[in-house]
Amino acid sequence: MSNPPRLTLGESDAWPRWWGLARHRVVLGLIAPLLVADAVIRPGWRWWEWVAAGVASAAVAPGPEQRTGAEWSATAISFLLRRHVRWISFEVVHDALDVGAAGSQRVWCYEFEHRGRLDLSDHDAVLASRLARMVDSFAAAGVPAHVALHVERGRAPLAAARTSLTLTGAGAPPRDGRRRAAAGIPRDLVEGRTPVLERRHYVRTPGGVLCTLRVGDVAVGRASTALETLGRFGSDLTLSLHAGVVPLTRARRQSARAVHRVGAGAEFGRGAGFRWSAADQLGLDALREREELVARGVALCRWAIYVVVRAETVAQLRERVRTTRDDARAAGLRLEIGTGRQGQWYQWQLPGGPGW
Repeated sequence: MSNPPRLTLGESDAWPRWWGLARHRVVLGLIAPLLVADAVIRPGWRWWEWVAAGVASAAVAPGPEQRTGAEWSATAISFLLRRHVRWISFEVVHDALDVGAAGSQRVWCYEFEHRGRLDLSDHDAVLASRLARMVDSFAAAGVPAHVALHVERGRAPLAAARTSLTLTGAGAPPRDGRRRAAAGIPRDLVEGRTPVLERRHYVRTPGGVLCTLRVGDVAVGRASTALETLGRFGSDLTLSLHAGVVPLTRARRQSARAVHRVGAGAEFGRGAGFRWSAADQLGLDALREREELVARGVALCRWAIYVVVRAETVAQLRERVRTTRDDARAAGLRLEIGTGRQGQWYQWQLPGGPGW
């Protein structure tokens, strides 16, 4: 039996790329051998060239969570320099909710009859089709919008859960959704201002400690099983699916540029003698298919899936995070822990995705 293809999510696609690689990897990967060659060929001892070549090689070497040394260094420096206490505020204004985090953002919230899962499968085909039409309408109107679906589980395995939808644009309400502004407030926070203390592997609120995990990649065809397992049986979890809608005119330009850039890089690589694998060809075919869909009016979105794990103590949180990641991995879902970025990830999974 062949392994299912994998879909990569996260912010790696946001890095500017040359020939399918992030620019910093291409630049540093070329600098290292040039420095070594210069140190070998030119007479005299130049120790700094050997040191610089070693640093450049370490900076492009892949590390945990498929990130390079340069990315880990940038994350560590950013964590050390920024403030570790954040204030997050919620204010109900008429039928909307103002979210105060990385600026102020207004969202409209809808509460659904809970289905007990966030599984991206055909179980909720009617709801999914309505949400897809809503996203397409935002894209056609040329309005940058953020759509998020949240499923919150209680502390007990059989405790009642809550499903809510949040929109940054006031559109036509879903047919089976009930508008309620307070539905967008996570149960870890309250209306008003709440302090959030950031640590490397978790954040602390007055109600306990939390760790935000993000889906790094999924096995296509098995993501439904993984998310359904977490949504049904995971206690003290919040699953949130976020989609940043790109206006249709900009989406057509971006998809066309992506196909041209990757196609040109493929021609250059093959001409220079580099290997062009079947996986690379499948990626190029997927980009061409996406360009065709966008040309027909289908919305182009930036996707992210987050899982927030709660606990009362740090030791208990570590155990729950380990169990959650193991269960997800067994079902074909890779969850990243986001060391040094917990404050940002917790903020991004809030209604409206503030700071995206």
